[in-house]
Amino acid sequence: MITWDSVILFFSISLPEQFLMSSFAWLILGKNEKVKLWKVWCVGVLAAIAFYIIRYLISDSLFCVLPQFVIFTALIYVAYRLDFVETIIGSLVTLVIFGVAQGTIINTIFLITGLSGQEFDAYPYVTIPSAMVYFMVMFLTCYGFYKANINIHYLKQKTKDKLYISRIRFLILQLAFGYLNLFIIYTLFFNNINMSETTINKALVILCLVLNIVFSVILVRSVFKMGDIIKKEEELKRKYDGREIIQNINYICSLIDSKEYNEVKKFLESMKNDVDDKIASS
Repeated sequence: MITWDSVILFFSISLPEQFLMSSFAWLILGKNEKVKLWKVWCVGVLAAIAFYIIRYLISDSLFCVLPQFVIFTALIYVAYRLDFVETIIGSLVTLVIFGVAQGTIINTIFLITGLSGQEFDAYPYVTIPSAMVYFMVMFLTCYGFYKANINIHYLKQKTKDKLYISRIRFLILQLAFGYLNLFIIYTLFFNNINMSETTINKALVILCLVLNIVFSVILVRSVFKMGDIIKKEEELKRKYDGREIIQNINYICSLIDSKEYNEVKKFLESMKNDVDDKIASS
């Protein structure tokens, strides 16, 4: 049943969060110059409405993860004109970063106030200010990524290099594991643990929070560092190809100087066959 409180929470929490998520995906995918801002707003509104309906139909938040991921991924795929790999990685990076921020802030508030998850949901005067802190952190994060021009442009490459493809697949698996790990752990804390009960309970929660934050930071950093690694590998390959071309030219020149024209012809045909084989196998 739709209540006045649920409407207030929709406009004060769900809608701003989805605007920030759609904006963050827009920035890290490097679409801020090609995709109009109104499309980002549309993604935010549609995602917020969809998630609101999902939470209304499915009371257990754990079972909302997959449909939420599918809907957000589908929306940015259509609105931002992405390919499959860009969509999956952009969506997962966004969800992991927002999941870390949200889970850390909420569980820190639990530790400070001694509230349980049920009490937190029941008191809008706690929920809404906590959300404001979360939104401020994510707004500053989006602004920092925008100013530093941090993105994952390397996903635009349409290559069939086996090493590149295997890295991308492994990266997607890491991100999916990281997101599910964060969500399950934070959901368990939110629903089942009374954090003010014992000192050891608080210590375990803090340790788990720290470990998840560190793991997520390393994971997200690896996503953005992969572009630099691929770029360096391409530079090395170009240098190697350049040296090989120079060596071939020198060898052909030496054959011509020796008037070994048959050998020149054979060598050139061999080079042509190599090129043809590479094209055929690509």
